[in-house]
Amino acid sequence: MKSACLIPCYNESARLDISRYKKLISQYKEIDFYLLNDGSTDNTAERLVELSKGHDNVFVEDYKVNKGKAEVIRASMLSLINSEYDYIGYLDADFATPFEEFDRLLQITKQYQYDIIFGSRVKLKGWQIERNPIRHWFSRIVLTIVDSLFRLEIYDTQCGCKIFKRSVITDCFTDSFVTKWLFDIEVFIRYTRSTKSANIMEMPLVKWKEIKGSKLKLSDFLQVPLNILQLVRRYGRRN
Repeated sequence: MKSACLIPCYNESARLDISRYKKLISQYKEIDFYLLNDGSTDNTAERLVELSKGHDNVFVEDYKVNKGKAEVIRASMLSLINSEYDYIGYLDADFATPFEEFDRLLQITKQYQYDIIFGSRVKLKGWQIERNPIRHWFSRIVLTIVDSLFRLEIYDTQCGCKIFKRSVITDCFTDSFVTKWLFDIEVFIRYTRSTKSANIMEMPLVKWKEIKGSKLKLSDFLQVPLNILQLVRRYGRRN
């Protein structure tokens, strides 16, 4: 089964661990890497092109204008609808979720044929989940509200490690997203409302570490109540 991993990058030049990327690209030759430059204003695009040289499983998509993570992922997912890939996922460029975890989830979904499998930052005994406490509890409050409105029954919608069967991409990504920060929630709303029998798996991650230099700003958090209202207006509550 052919698989692809999308990695959106915006002004990541200073944080790109080139040696780590090259090691992973060489180790996971059965996976195609799509490095998405989201209109970066630094030399991220050049570094991604440099990284792709000599590797048949690396492709650079250079979006000249900054679209934001949600729209870059959506556009790239849609561009692969008619590809040969059975599964297409995305992962954050900083590897807060180690790529080894992405591959673990990929092997699980290949075995059990889930429509969607995604990482969950659940703190289980002995597992290495390192989150900022304030962001963690803010996220818990938001997701509790979201679950009361949309009945998703998902613990962690926001982890940046998700893999989709190609056949569900149309249902999940065709329309532009209403929100920027909560686009993952929109993906789940769309999917659950497109099928009578959801075939998804929320898989606890063994490792996850918050990386300094997050693109999220205080203003993004302040917009969350408005974002939730926008979701209700667009999709309606689910009883």
